[in-house]
Amino acid sequence: MLLFLFILLNFQLIQALFVVTAPESAYTIQYGDTVEMICSFPVPKEDDLNKLKVSWKHFLTKDQQARQVTLFNNGREDFLSQEPSYKGRASLLNQELKYGRAILKIEEVKLTDAGIYLCLLQLDGSDYQEITLNVQASYNTIKTFSNESNNNELSLTCESLGFPEAKVYWKQNGVNVSLPVNTSYIRNKDGFYKITSTIKGVDINHQYDCVFWNKDLNEETKASTKLSGFTHESNSENPQMNATGYYIRPMHTVVIIGCIIILLAVFVILFYKQRLLCFKCFKKKGGRSSTL
Repeated sequence: MLLFLFILLNFQLIQALFVVTAPESAYTIQYGDTVEMICSFPVPKEDDLNKLKVSWKHFLTKDQQARQVTLFNNGREDFLSQEPSYKGRASLLNQELKYGRAILKIEEVKLTDAGIYLCLLQLDGSDYQEITLNVQASYNTIKTFSNESNNNELSLTCESLGFPEAKVYWKQNGVNVSLPVNTSYIRNKDGFYKITSTIKGVDINHQYDCVFWNKDLNEETKASTKLSGFTHESNSENPQMNATGYYIRPMHTVVIIGCIIILLAVFVILFYKQRLLCFKCFKKKGGRSSTL
């Protein structure tokens, strides 16, 4: 009985000595960047690295099943058990293990990488820590374009992708506008919010700012537009735009214009050759008349 108590006390003591800590309990990262999340543990002996087991798991929510991000076992990283969405992006910095640091590195961070990460280590005992990863995407790229209705009313539309959801408001010459505004929010398959906002009854003599306010990021981004010299498409329900938001001609229109230009060029060349031929004939006839 005494022997059993002695063994039990020693086992609990070993477990108490092996403690995993997390210098940061939460990380906030921008979409597309690289993050390194750290768990610290007692510095192991060199021979103990082959006994060390490190597992990083990801929970989108606490109720969902965990996804294996990376696993270190028997002295090497086991990529066979890795969740496919992390392949080529997530890895354990093995060289840091000898310093008592289990660092998970995730590159090209996606919105779906956000959630709770469990760092579990085993070596003569076991312990774990939970770390939260927040992923944000700024509304940096804002497309703007205009349209003209049947009654010649001008409208401006701005559109952007980001996360989390942002509020949109409009300014006219730096002052908040009271014109009718319609704003829609759509969550796409990648987790981004596609926000589209349209303001009606705009005046070509004023400058308009489409402003995105992201409260969680404490960030404001905007796109400014002045309609003077801006090209409008009248009565177009589905305008075509390039990446900057300006209208482009349909492909069949471009082809027709190109064909007309080519035909004109051919006509000019043939006309020039015909005149040159007639001029040579005239010179020959003139030379014969002089001889006679």
